[in-house]
Amino acid sequence: MPKDKAQDTRDAEPAQDTGDTLDRFMAEWSAQRPDLDFDYLATIGRILRVSAHLRENMDSWLAPFGLTWEMFDLLASLQRSGGKTGLRPTDLYEACMLSSGAMTNRVDRAEKLDYALRQPDPDDGRATRIALTRRGRALTDKAMTEHATRAGAIAQRLTAKEQAQLAGLLRKLLMSFEAEPAATPRKSSVSGRRVALA
Repeated sequence: MPKDKAQDTRDAEPAQDTGDTLDRFMAEWSAQRPDLDFDYLATIGRILRVSAHLRENMDSWLAPFGLTWEMFDLLASLQRSGGKTGLRPTDLYEACMLSSGAMTNRVDRAEKLDYALRQPDPDDGRATRIALTRRGRALTDKAMTEHATRAGAIAQRLTAKEQAQLAGLLRKLLMSFEAEPAATPRKSSVSGRRVALA
């Protein structure tokens, strides 16, 4: 390509941004409820939407390992923080952000699949810890290799600078939640169900 044409290509105006789903949601809600401010959808709504897309993609690339995101989250938490002695149930609840009942069900399934086992806590004979089995550790290693590769490719849709900026903003938002006192999740009073943000 001649130099002048190459320069024209570099200097050309980028394609006009036609917006995403949340732009449409914001416009529609603003028309329906002009008394409310829906600017939060620009951030919170997109976080939820991106999260849904990520979970769908993760389930897809974990499926060949026989794993869902939920089971992978449990196994990865045990591999990351458990060591040989495993984690106490309370530490595992916190790592996976689950209720004790939901965690018990997940650990029960991991035990049946021989991915994890309950064993006595070496520091407290009355307590137990949950640790990966050899099979669970081998599976987690393989799945983590695929997971890191595929998730990294998604992150690289942003430049390194954009990733750093987004990481900083998300860290600030997450820390605002983590600084709050622990509270029992409550259901919305609207029809006894949680209310979606968009």
